[in-house]
Amino acid sequence: MIALLAINTSQLYGDWHSATSRENSVVSNAESVPTVEILYDLQAERRLSGAALGDPADYQAKLAQERKLTDASATSLESLGGTGSQAVTASLDQLTAQLRKLPGYRTALDQGTVTQQQVYDEYTDVISSDLSLFTVLSQTGVAALDVKSMPAMAQSWGQEMISREDAVITAGAASGRLTSTARAEIAQAAGAEEFIYQDQVLPFFPAPVSDLYRNVLGSTAWQQKTQVEQEIADASGATTSGDTIVSTALGQQWAQVVATLTPELQRVTQAETVYVISSGNSVVGSLKTRLITETGLGVAGVLLVVALTWYLISVLRRRIFALREAALELQSRLPDVVERLRRGETVDTDAELPELHYGNDELGMLGTALNAARGTALETVVHQVEQYRGFERLLQRIARRTQLLIGLQMKRLTEMERRHEDPDLLEGLFDLDHLAARLRRYEENLVILGGGQPQRRWRKPVPLLDVLRSAQGEVQDYRRIRVETDGRVWVSERAVGALVHVLAELMENAVAFSKPPAPVEVTASQVVHGLAIEIEDRGVGMDAEQYEQANALMAEPPRMDVLSRADDTRLGLYVVARLAANLDLKVELRPSSFGGTRVVVLVPAELVVQAGPEPEPERGEERLAPAPRLVAVGAPAPEPAAAASASVSSGGLDPLPRRVKLASLTDELREPRAARAEREQAPDPGRSGATVGAFQRQSRRARPAEDGGQPLSEEDGR
Repeated sequence: MIALLAINTSQLYGDWHSATSRENSVVSNAESVPTVEILYDLQAERRLSGAALGDPADYQAKLAQERKLTDASATSLESLGGTGSQAVTASLDQLTAQLRKLPGYRTALDQGTVTQQQVYDEYTDVISSDLSLFTVLSQTGVAALDVKSMPAMAQSWGQEMISREDAVITAGAASGRLTSTARAEIAQAAGAEEFIYQDQVLPFFPAPVSDLYRNVLGSTAWQQKTQVEQEIADASGATTSGDTIVSTALGQQWAQVVATLTPELQRVTQAETVYVISSGNSVVGSLKTRLITETGLGVAGVLLVVALTWYLISVLRRRIFALREAALELQSRLPDVVERLRRGETVDTDAELPELHYGNDELGMLGTALNAARGTALETVVHQVEQYRGFERLLQRIARRTQLLIGLQMKRLTEMERRHEDPDLLEGLFDLDHLAARLRRYEENLVILGGGQPQRRWRKPVPLLDVLRSAQGEVQDYRRIRVETDGRVWVSERAVGALVHVLAELMENAVAFSKPPAPVEVTASQVVHGLAIEIEDRGVGMDAEQYEQANALMAEPPRMDVLSRADDTRLGLYVVARLAANLDLKVELRPSSFGGTRVVVLVPAELVVQAGPEPEPERGEERLAPAPRLVAVGAPAPEPAAAASASVSSGGLDPLPRRVKLASLTDELREPRAARAEREQAPDPGRSGATVGAFQRQSRRARPAEDGGQPLSEEDGR
C-alpha cells in the first residue's frame, strides 16, 4: 500500500506540477509569449513582402518597419532555449533554423529575384514551424488541461488560414493579378477555415465562447469575406497566361473585410483565453484537491492498515508468547513433577500441569496439540516412573536379601574363626571373611544406586583409625594401601558406615587404576573446617576434562538411573557422590605429584568427635569389617599387659580387634618357635620365604610407633 500510495502521489504531483508550471503558457497568455509575437510579425511580413513585390512604392517602407519587429521577436525566442522538454527543444531548433533563412529571403525579395509564390511558400514554412512550437508549448502533459487548450490551438490555425488568404489576395491586388496557383491557395485556405471552425473549434468550446464564434461566422464581414473568395474562385483567366485580373475595388473590399474581422476575432480570442485560463485554473485546482485528497486518504489508509496490522500482531504476539510461556512452564515443571512422582509423592497432575486453552483458531489448535503432547508425556512419565520405582524396589529387595545372607555368612565365618585353631584353615577363613566384606559393599552399592541407604548403623563414635582400616579391609589388594593418621580423632556414629563405604570405593579405585607394586598413600589430619582424608596413587591419572567431569559429579550428583547407566564404568563414583551428598562431604579429585590422582575427602566438623573412650560394641550393632591381619601366621599373641601398655602408650587409641592366629591356644599347645620355624621352612621353601616376609610385614604393622615400628610400604600401581 505504501508503494502504491507513493506511485499515485508521485503521478498526481507530477500532473499538478506540470499544470502549474505551464498554466501561463502560450495558451493562456499568448500575447506575452515570444512564439505568439513572432507569429503575428511573420504573418504581417509575409503579407507585406508579397505586396511589396507587386507594388514596391506603396509597401517597401511598411515592409522595412515590419522586418525590424520580426527581428526583435526572433531575439526574444532565445529565452526559451534550455527551458523546455526534448520536444520543445527540437521544435525551437527547427524554428531557429528557419529564421536564419530570412535574411536570404529578404535579399532575394529586394533584388526581385523571387516570385510571389516563392515568397509565400518561404514565409509559410517559417510560420508553420512557429505554430508547431506553439502547439508543443501548449501541451502540459495533463490530459484534462490539454483537452481544454486543444480548441484554442485549432483556432490559431484558423487565423493562420485567414492570414494566408490575406497574404495571397493582398499581393494579387498589389500586382493586379492572381495566378492559378494563388487561386488554389485561396480556395484551400477557405476550405480549411470552414473545417477548423465548424469541426475543431465550435464543438469544443462552451456555449458562451462558441456563440461568439458563431456570431463572427454569421457576421456581415464574414459573408463579405466569403463573397470575395467566391468572386475570385468564379473569375476566369483574363490574360493569355491564365492569370486572374484583380481589380482595385476587389482589393479594397478585401482589406475592409480583414480590417473588420480582425477586431472581432481578437475579441473572441480574448474570451477564449479567459475561458482557457479559468479552465486551466479549475483543472489545476482540481488536481491539487485530488492530490491532497487522495494522498490524505492513502496515508490514512496506510496508517489504518499499519494500526490494524500492529493490533493483530500484538494480539497474536501476546497469545503466542502466552502459549510459549505455558510450554516453557510445562517444560520446567514437568521434571519436578516427575521427580516428585519418583519420590513416591501423590501429585495432582491436572492441578500441577493444567491444560492450555487458547480458542478455536490455529493457536487454539496448537494449544490442543500441546495438551495432547502433555497428556502423552505425563502418561509415559507416570508409566516409566512406576516401572523405575518397581525396578528400584526389586533391586533393593534382592540386594537386601543378599546382604542378609552375607551378614549370616560373615557371622558364621566369625564363629568358625573362633572355633578353629588350624593356621591354614584360619587363613582361608580370613580370606573368605575379607571377600564377604567386599561383597557386602558391592551389595550396598546396588542398594544406593537403587535409591536406598546402607543399613549398617552405629550407636557410638568410632576411632578414625578403625574407620580407615575397615575401609582398607574391604579392598581386594589392601596390602598396597599405606594408612597414616595423627591425633586422637573419632568419627560420629551416623557417619561411620557411609564414610567407610566412601573411603573403600576410593581406595579400591586407586588400587585398581595403579600398577602394582606402587603403593596407595592414605593420610588423615584435622583441618580448620573438619577432617581431611587424602588418598593418593601413582597411576596414570586423568586429563583435565575428566577431572572436571568427576568433580562436577561430586558437587552435584544426578539421580542415578540404573537402567540407562548399566554400561557406565563410573558407577562407583555415583555411589561416592550420593553418599557424600547425604553426609555433606566434600570430595575433590586433582592430579597427583606422582602423575596419578589425589582424592581429598573433607569431613565436616560436625561429624568429627575429639578423643573419648572407645565405645563397646552393643548387642545387635553392626561390626566393622575385619581389618587386615597384623600378625604373621603362628606368631604368639601379645600379653594382655603388653597390649594394655601399648594402648596407653598410643594415647588410648585402640585399633580394631586384631585376629591373631593361635592366640586363644593354651601355652601347652603352642609349638616352640624353633620347631615351628623348622617345620615351616622344611617342607616348602617357597612357602617358608612367604611366611617370613609376612611375619616381617605384620610385625612392623602390629608394633606401635613408639616402639620403633613403621607401617608397611608396599608398592602399588594403577
